[in-house]
Amino acid sequence: MANRIMLNETSYHGSGAIQEIATEAKARAFKKAFVCSDPDLIKFGVTGKVTKVFDTILKSRQYK
Repeated sequence: MANRIMLNETSYHGSGAIQEIATEAKARAFKKAFVCSDPDLIKFGVTGKVTKVFDTILKSRQYK
């Protein structure tokens, strides 16, 4: 039996990928985000970097 994975239409990988979240969120006028993580991503600080980008967007009065 085959497994199928459906990804979103835009994916970024590598250096600078986390910062591109801000560009995509603003371009698509997102109002909410659901961040899903796991213990290792939290442990190594990846989740914190992602949520920091969203916090920065929300605090910058440019994004409403």
